[in-house]
Amino acid sequence: MSSSALTDFTGGAFPYRTRVALQQALSVIATTLVASLMAFALVMAFMIQAAKAAQPVDPVATDRPTAGLFFNAGRDDALFEAPTLKSEVAIDINGEVARVRVRQHFHNPSSVWLEGIYVFPLPERSAVDRLVMIVGERRVEGRILEKAEAERVYRQAAAEGRRASLLSSKRPNVFVTSVANVAPGEEIVIEIEYQDRAAYEDGRYSYRFPMVVAPRYTPGARAPLVRLPVDPVAPGPKAQPIAHSGDETDQDLEPAPRGRDLFGPLRRPEEGPANPVSLVVALNAGLPIAELASLTHDVDIKQQSAGWQLVTLTEESLPADRDFVLEWRPAVGSEPEATVFAEEVDGETYLLVGLLPPQESNRGDDTGPSRPPRDLVFVVDTSGSMHGRSIVQARRAVLFALDRLAPGDRFNVIRFDSTTGSLFPSLHPASDTNLRRARVYVRALEANGGTEMRPALDLALAEATVPGRLRQVVFLTDGAVGNEHDLFLTIAKRLGEVRLFTVGIGSAPNSYFMRKAAELGHGSFTYIGDPGEVSVRMTGLLRKLERPALTNLAVSWPAAAAELYPAALPDLYAGAPVSFAARLKGVPLNALQGELLLSGRRGALSWQREVRLTGARPAPGVAAIWGRAKFADIQDGRYRGDDSAELRRRAVAVALKHRLVTAYTSLVAVDEARARPKDEALGSAEVPRNLPHGMDYAKIFGAGNEVMPLRTLPAPLMRKASAQGQAVALPQTATPAAYLTLSGLALLLLGCALLIAVGRVRRAGY
Repeated sequence: MSSSALTDFTGGAFPYRTRVALQQALSVIATTLVASLMAFALVMAFMIQAAKAAQPVDPVATDRPTAGLFFNAGRDDALFEAPTLKSEVAIDINGEVARVRVRQHFHNPSSVWLEGIYVFPLPERSAVDRLVMIVGERRVEGRILEKAEAERVYRQAAAEGRRASLLSSKRPNVFVTSVANVAPGEEIVIEIEYQDRAAYEDGRYSYRFPMVVAPRYTPGARAPLVRLPVDPVAPGPKAQPIAHSGDETDQDLEPAPRGRDLFGPLRRPEEGPANPVSLVVALNAGLPIAELASLTHDVDIKQQSAGWQLVTLTEESLPADRDFVLEWRPAVGSEPEATVFAEEVDGETYLLVGLLPPQESNRGDDTGPSRPPRDLVFVVDTSGSMHGRSIVQARRAVLFALDRLAPGDRFNVIRFDSTTGSLFPSLHPASDTNLRRARVYVRALEANGGTEMRPALDLALAEATVPGRLRQVVFLTDGAVGNEHDLFLTIAKRLGEVRLFTVGIGSAPNSYFMRKAAELGHGSFTYIGDPGEVSVRMTGLLRKLERPALTNLAVSWPAAAAELYPAALPDLYAGAPVSFAARLKGVPLNALQGELLLSGRRGALSWQREVRLTGARPAPGVAAIWGRAKFADIQDGRYRGDDSAELRRRAVAVALKHRLVTAYTSLVAVDEARARPKDEALGSAEVPRNLPHGMDYAKIFGAGNEVMPLRTLPAPLMRKASAQGQAVALPQTATPAAYLTLSGLALLLLGCALLIAVGRVRRAGY
């Protein structure tokens, strides 16, 4: 800046000497800033080139871009990439009984021997009873063992260089497959089979196959543990590729940071989808079908002989990022009032019975005088995992329900994320004024923050019930929580006379939490997978809220003693069937005859119905479904205060008898031949899973809240942890050292310039 320009700028307010000093100071500052920027650019270019030159290269990956998770192999010259995975799913549905086979293909893309670990979902009521490891032409059948023993067998085989696989359960709907000693470039196939059943509601059957475990939020947890590779060449207590211990409670999981995931790594959106899945369904409904469609994926449907329908994905395979839902509607007049499926095992008959509600319960005036007044509380999940389509569905569902409230009803709306808030401090009448306020409140709900669910549950269950009024809570959430056990205890202890109904939202809801919460709450679970389904699904739910069809249900058997699960039958709501599994001791299938009697109350009247047992439809797998139902009933003793040691003993006995993967038992398969040479180390890596479709990564984990890539860890730390078999907690944020260095240098130069400028002003006498 020239002296004349400075004079114009200051308006001649300063003496000449001051203007000269200011001119000199500004010149120094400008020169220093230019020099700083040039130095910054030069140093940055140098560091980028140095980083490229020092980057270790995976020999297997030299011809493709670097992507995915990378782990240190325990030596200076190599990183290895996490294994890749693709799955094939075959679902056979015979009536209501489903047999499902899942084939997981683990491929090792690296130049080192690997242990691959994959976390994946299965239906919460599935009876997982078979594991086969396929290596080339060899098939190794898995055996059921108590969990600790199965882990010991697996770890020993891994340390000795033998190929092995372990299938364990973290939740009833979350499983872990571990495969040890996958050779470089090799593929090992893990085949898993389970028994399950289709659901029936509001005149439609459906079957859901979950494909991805959504991120889970756990209040107050610690930093995550990332298991580093171990070297089992020197076997011993330190050589442990992975641990899968613990029971089916919140405490058996690895610690996780507040608000972060419990079940291992997720792919970032910019990495693109992975874990492709192909799927085929063979459906024999056993009755005429008026409509068959997938609610979630594009499918091709072909009519087969003898009434079978073959359903395949239109695309050959798709990324595992959302649940698959197939739905079919029986032709008018063909809906069965009761279904009985049977299987004989070891001379005993196992039954699966379903009973539809009386048809007249679906008709009549929903708001007539026969319906008692209600106190209805809507609890809406507004956490970050609900961002996007999910919160839109939740808002529409609540707005739809508000329109159905009658003048004598009272209501409230509670929302929760990291904090909990409510529309009113307590229940308010469903007046026009209050309903207008509620609609404004609901339309303004946005999704962000954590999933602190317990305070919302406490608030919803806190207000005392009033005699003569139905007290109901409708909980709308994706269930993306990791502290299910704690929440179940809250429901069991505080429910009282309240009825809890859950509404699952999103592409991959935690159906285990949703269904079990509804069971403990003596309500029902409804799933809304698309905004277009809101009116249909909520109409069915509200019909249940307004009038249960049957209560106080009981079963009487013709002769032999029967063991029934669930032991206490739930209320039968409009549009939904009651179902149970039973074992008839000492009764072979060919001797099955007579009728069982179901009785209950329908309002103030008694009700009963006979169900013929003769001619029950044979269905392999019913015994496994009964075993899974018995195991679940035993586990529910945790909420009844049963002795934990006795509970575990009974649960283990059932799981071992029926070969079920549970909280206490695992399937393990070991190939006896040694595969990995003694001088080769074993790396361990988790297969990252996709973020469920529609979820926003930044809304769940926070902008900039990223896990530091494993390849940036110092090699000595990686080698030390590897040698010791330790789990190392990684920082949740990482700022590049180069950025900090250069920023500090620029600020240092700027500070020097300011000091020089101040000195010149002082020498000028000011």
